[in-house]
Amino acid sequence: MKLNSHRNAVLAMAALIGIATFSRPAEAQVHPSFYGSGEADTRNVQFYLLGVYLGTGGLGWTPYLDLNGWILDYPILGTRQTLSAVNPTVGLAYSTNNSGVSFGAGYSVAHNPVLSVPGAASGGESGVTASFGAYRNGTGRRPANTQLLAEYNFGAQYAWARARGSEPFGHSVRHPARIGLEVIGQGGGRTGVTSNEFDIGPTLEYAWTPNFGTTGVIGYKNVGGSAFTSRDNAAYFKLEFSYSP
Repeated sequence: MKLNSHRNAVLAMAALIGIATFSRPAEAQVHPSFYGSGEADTRNVQFYLLGVYLGTGGLGWTPYLDLNGWILDYPILGTRQTLSAVNPTVGLAYSTNNSGVSFGAGYSVAHNPVLSVPGAASGGESGVTASFGAYRNGTGRRPANTQLLAEYNFGAQYAWARARGSEPFGHSVRHPARIGLEVIGQGGGRTGVTSNEFDIGPTLEYAWTPNFGTTGVIGYKNVGGSAFTSRDNAAYFKLEFSYSP
């Protein structure tokens, strides 16, 4: 019954997106954006993600499609295991001149699923997902930008959320570098097997061109839960890119 209700929610979201798509002006065009990231920590855990976001742009309500895949490589009992997933999401985004929100629904297809392992937004098992995003771009001489992303996997019973804020490195709004901070919280699990992780670290964003940018993070994470014998700490390094042709 639960699975059917989750599927019905995804179908309802798809229907709303269809209505929004056909109500858009004929001249509206789909704009692709490509993104990816790579992360490694001192626990010898590695995470790689690659995705594409398709949206029509413009103000007001617009539909979008997001598709990403990731690989989590982690050690366990002296061996290395690999967990991967493909995550398609459809949704609606609402944009104003300097802020916006988005709501999405999808399905995460996991390969080599595991009850509970931290490090991936969609958890360690297949399941229906719900996502939310919000951002605000500030104004003035040193505009502060903020962003919140969150996702929940009903199959894995796993939640993930990330908050970021940044401002220009120099005193000019046109400076290509921005400095900021990210905070990540994630956790969940089933049948009493749970894990959780909390990350915090400074960020450095750099706009190499108007269409291509990178973000680097060097931070600290704390990992625990019933799936571990004790809580563990680690330093992590992450490099992201985004490209909008």
